[in-house]
Amino acid sequence: MTYIKWIFRLCWIGLCALAMLAQTRLVLQLPLSPGWLDGYVFGSTIFAYGFTHPDRQRAAAAWLAGAGGGLCFVMPFFLSGSLVSWEWAALIPLLLWLCYYGLQRPGKAGLRGVPAAKPIVVSLTWAVVTVLLPLPPERWGEAILVFTGRAVFIFALALAYDLSDIAYDKRHGLATLAGRWGPRKTFRVTDTAFIVSALCYGANWWLRIFTPDVAIVLIGSLAFSAWWLRYLLWKTRGGDWQKVLIDALMILQFLFVSGVEWVQKILL
Repeated sequence: MTYIKWIFRLCWIGLCALAMLAQTRLVLQLPLSPGWLDGYVFGSTIFAYGFTHPDRQRAAAAWLAGAGGGLCFVMPFFLSGSLVSWEWAALIPLLLWLCYYGLQRPGKAGLRGVPAAKPIVVSLTWAVVTVLLPLPPERWGEAILVFTGRAVFIFALALAYDLSDIAYDKRHGLATLAGRWGPRKTFRVTDTAFIVSALCYGANWWLRIFTPDVAIVLIGSLAFSAWWLRYLLWKTRGGDWQKVLIDALMILQFLFVSGVEWVQKILL
């Protein structure tokens, strides 16, 4: 059981990234069939969140996942002899990630020492990976509000991460926005982020990019997210599972959207 838990904790963030990727495909009517992109996103996400983990086994597994993601990245080139569009676009999150970590172990290297930059870089990286990469570049303009809504949603989750890590960050001298603001102001900012994200979903409905049902369930998921973060973090519920339960909001969004799509297919 302990081994299963270890595997779950290792792979969870990669599964969340795949859920966001699949959600984009659903709302923009793209095929759900997985490909090399999915392997790259899964492996590289696990690597990015675990390669500096103090547990050597966890770090080694993250490096192994990163190697697998790298293999998935180069396979389309070897099979076709040319780079596909998402391979070029993957350079954007790679540069953002390098700026964030500064190629150093945890500490103040890179943008990790800049409180305002950290959640922005994290949110932009996730939005590029899970919204732009699965789309051909000619559809990026169509997805601008999907991108914005996703980035703002992830920004709120990044602030929740900082709230969860306040004690650790203080011990290691890391300044974060949540540490400076405290819980009350941080929750006001996350609420604002959820409202902005909801407005983006509503605009996608108005522009007929989203169906009404999809927009409604996504807005509903944001209302639940605002409540859930308060419930989880205000009294420090969840223990060492807090981050897993924060990330679960990404899985929840995908389940809401996929549920709506499934019901619509049955009714049609």
